[in-house]
Amino acid sequence: MNATQSEFSGTYYDGKSANKYPVKLFLTRTQLQLVFSDGRRISWLYPNLKLSRAGSTGPVRLERSTSNPDIIPESVVIEDPKFLHEAHRVAPGALGNIWNQPHKRKMRYGLMILALVIIPPFIFAIWVYAIPAMTNAVADKIPTEWEEKLGQNYFQALFKESLKDPDPKTRKALDAISKRLLTAVPDQPYHFRIYVHPSKMVNAMALPGGTIIVFQGLINVTETPEELAGVLAHEFQHVLKRHSTRGIIRSEAINLFGLIISGNSDSITSVILQAGGILEFLRFSRTLESQADSEGMQMMLAAQVDPRGMVRIFEKLEEAQHRQLESGKKDKKKADSEEKSLEKDSEEDAPDGKRRAGEESRTPEWMKYLSTHPAGEDRVEILKKMAEASTAKPRPLLPDFDWKSMHRETKDSKFIF
Repeated sequence: MNATQSEFSGTYYDGKSANKYPVKLFLTRTQLQLVFSDGRRISWLYPNLKLSRAGSTGPVRLERSTSNPDIIPESVVIEDPKFLHEAHRVAPGALGNIWNQPHKRKMRYGLMILALVIIPPFIFAIWVYAIPAMTNAVADKIPTEWEEKLGQNYFQALFKESLKDPDPKTRKALDAISKRLLTAVPDQPYHFRIYVHPSKMVNAMALPGGTIIVFQGLINVTETPEELAGVLAHEFQHVLKRHSTRGIIRSEAINLFGLIISGNSDSITSVILQAGGILEFLRFSRTLESQADSEGMQMMLAAQVDPRGMVRIFEKLEEAQHRQLESGKKDKKKADSEEKSLEKDSEEDAPDGKRRAGEESRTPEWMKYLSTHPAGEDRVEILKKMAEASTAKPRPLLPDFDWKSMHRETKDSKFIF
């Protein structure tokens, strides 16, 4: 056996029958030569061969690829464990990469163990440190116009039926409260737009760019304009601090990076709107909620709005959350009971029953968002302490306005927040 050609024994299968033929195999730099006992010789180019083996030390099987998938390919089986080692020596990389080389098995296992040790901490570091740092850096440079457009896209996706503009009296009151609060941040870049949804839910939500949705149920539980101002101050801070925008960037960092690299900027908005559900980006952490609380209270104080209004409305939100949790437990028990009942229905009635259950379970996406919008006793206590520590003298908000006239009939809903 010389330096440029190596000889091994093998078994050849023609793919047409169960017959097997002993052959001699000769390795060259460009091809594998098979010599039969009758002297017949065929040559297989390495790029046309597919390598497989039984385990890490089992026989090596080489198949000669064919363009017709219906034809069983020719193959040769080599029992000699030195074959692959010699193949890599004579024709490096021709029959696979480093992972196929028997003499590199220890290195392969070592690299696998090293990867298992290094990769998880690396991913953790990216997730905990790199992505948040990038999120903050990028969010601060995003144009306000981009946020406003994104907020409108979300608004249209969440509320399929467009919300009507409030009646002139309600609009005047909302504008007056907003104007008073925003005097605390005269240089802010957003044009806030407040919509009233007729739902009986006791809550509100903020979208990127300054779009605020207040639910009529929230207005109905307020007794003074200062209470509504407390909620609006909180939602304004989500916008001013770009909380939802940061959430979008953080959640879609990898997708956005890939799109930017590929230059496919037209797909950025569609990816954001589709990936993982729109409202995943609008669920804020406890840290962000606490920031919106404290900054919202600071806004109330700076605008000389009575801070006790914010405390009172958050106490009501806390009570509503407790009712929601109790209602959720009852709904779950009821749903479980109905599901068991459906399973006992006959085959004839089952499709209709399942369809009815499916219709009842269709919950609008914005309802799912509000179910995660926390209140909490600790938040109320913090707000109380901030209000008590303040020396600012509040001025009446809408002193001549009949606030009860803001209360309206709401849409019936089993979801109360």
